[in-house]
Amino acid sequence: MDFVEERKQKLVIDITGGELFLYSHWKELLQMVYQHPAVKKTGIITNGFFLEESTGFLDGFEKLAVKISAEGVKEKTFELFRGKGNYKIFINICKNLKMHLPVREKLLMFTLTKYNLEDVPYLFDFIKEYNFNAFIIERFIPWGRGRKITEALISPAEWLSTLRTLCDRCGLDEDINPLLPYRGFMVSMDKRGYHLFGATCIVGTDGIAIMPDGTVFPCRRFPLAIGNLLETPLKYIWEQSEVLRKLRNKNFLQGRCKGCKIKNCRGCRAIAYSITGDFLEEDPLCPL
Repeated sequence: MDFVEERKQKLVIDITGGELFLYSHWKELLQMVYQHPAVKKTGIITNGFFLEESTGFLDGFEKLAVKISAEGVKEKTFELFRGKGNYKIFINICKNLKMHLPVREKLLMFTLTKYNLEDVPYLFDFIKEYNFNAFIIERFIPWGRGRKITEALISPAEWLSTLRTLCDRCGLDEDINPLLPYRGFMVSMDKRGYHLFGATCIVGTDGIAIMPDGTVFPCRRFPLAIGNLLETPLKYIWEQSEVLRKLRNKNFLQGRCKGCKIKNCRGCRAIAYSITGDFLEEDPLCPL
């Protein structure tokens, strides 16, 4: 907090896991973040299962963004990832949020794999039916237990097809070239329809991920330790990390990424690191 206050900046913090509500002191942690003057927006990313019966324990966090993770909005796809019988619970969660948190910001978090590509067109009607403000879609990157399903990585052609679907449903031209620098997308909904927003890579420029033990990663999908807040101030990590220094300079990139014609695109460094073991290698899933 001192670091951003010194820089006269404000933070956007999403608390995720694992599962936040399994932590016995989750409320104290959330209150500390939510009430801090250096934080302009707070969100939680949760599977929502603790919200099935009641949302009352979120009283006092009226401006909190609630983000529900799901790998499918159809029963078969959802239960492929979340287990047999859990789709009914998921739908009850969505109904409960719609009823009891009608004006709260609610987003559906969707991780794209080969196994749920066919669910993408249904995301639009789903958020409308259950009164979500938006859905966010990002590609699966195999880390941890995800290493067991590396075959679930989507291909560049499948990513392009997904982008065309998003453009079509949002009433945009199908020229997807302007979308290629974006690592993820948000589709919001209002009375006028659906609106597409792209998220550029935050690595080394606008964000980091902090683990429970204080370890700092370049982003939450990029588990390469660049320091630990219990040992080193964030200011030093941010300004002196050799990893971040290289990530900020496109000249250190390898292969096609180094000479990419898109000025502000560095490819997905997390995907490059996951697949090749070298975070400076060219993005193997770039559709160019």
